[in-house]
Amino acid sequence: MRRNLMDPIESSQPDEHLPHLSVAEVAAAVREGRYGAEYQPIVSVGTGEVLGFEALSRFHAEDGAPISPAVAFAALHRQPALLFEIELEMKRFQLAHAPPAPLHLNLDPDSFAAGWRLDGSNALLDLLAAPAPAPRVVEVIENVTVSDAVQGRALVAALRRRALCVALDDIGAPDTLLSLEALQAAAVWKLDRSWVARASDPGQLRLLEALVALAVRLDKRTVLEGVETADHLRLAEALGVDAVQGFLHRERFTSARARAAPALPRLSGLDLSQEP
Repeated sequence: MRRNLMDPIESSQPDEHLPHLSVAEVAAAVREGRYGAEYQPIVSVGTGEVLGFEALSRFHAEDGAPISPAVAFAALHRQPALLFEIELEMKRFQLAHAPPAPLHLNLDPDSFAAGWRLDGSNALLDLLAAPAPAPRVVEVIENVTVSDAVQGRALVAALRRRALCVALDDIGAPDTLLSLEALQAAAVWKLDRSWVARASDPGQLRLLEALVALAVRLDKRTVLEGVETADHLRLAEALGVDAVQGFLHRERFTSARARAAPALPRLSGLDLSQEP
C-alpha cells in the first residue's frame, strides 16, 4: 500500500491532481537525511496475529512537516535516474531497520526499469533477492495505463525468476486497470482501501465478494487495506479475507528515521535546476 493512511493527500487520484513538489526539493530531503520508514502491520483476520509488516517511505520538510510520499515520488518520476537511486536508498534503509518478521516492500515498475545496467543486472533486484532472515514479499502497484501494464509484467517476471514472492497492490483502486495476467502471477492480492467505503453499495460489494471468491479458488492470499474501525474489520471477516492492514492496528506501527545523509553521487551529479 504505497499510499499513506495517515495523509489525506495520499489518495488514488491521478498525479496531475497532486500538489506540486520539485525534484530538487525531494533530492534535498534525501541528501540531508530527512527521510525514514514506517512499518505497518499486516494482521490475520482469524487470529489477530501479526503476519508481517509493509515498509513505507517517509520524507520530511526542513521544518519537520511530513511530505506526502505520493507527491515526492510523482516529482521523482520526472528524473528516472534519480528515481532509481532514491528508491534503492529507500529499500536499503527499509531492510536495515525492519522488524524481525516477513516484510512487504513496494516496488515501482518505473524505478525498476531505470535501474537496468548494460550487463543485464539490476541493483534493486539484487538487493531484494539477497538472502534474508525473514521472507520478503515485493508489492507491485496496480496499473494506470497499458504501457504501465507492460512494464509491470516485465517486473513481475523478473521477480519470479529470482524466486521472490509477488503481491499485487491497490487492486480495484479508482482509475486503474486490472490485469488478469498479473492477478494470476501474484501470490498475494492486496485489495485497495477504497473498497471499504464502496462496499456500502450492493453492486460494489458483489464485485468485492467475487474478487475474494476468485482469490480463494486460485489459492491466493488476500489483504484488505484501509481497515480503520471495528465495522471495517467485521466487513473483512464477512468477506473471508486472510488479513487486514490499516489504522485499526495503529498501536502496532513502528518507524525509523535516518540519522545521516546517504552517499548518493547522483544527488550531486544531476542537474536539477531545469526540470522537464
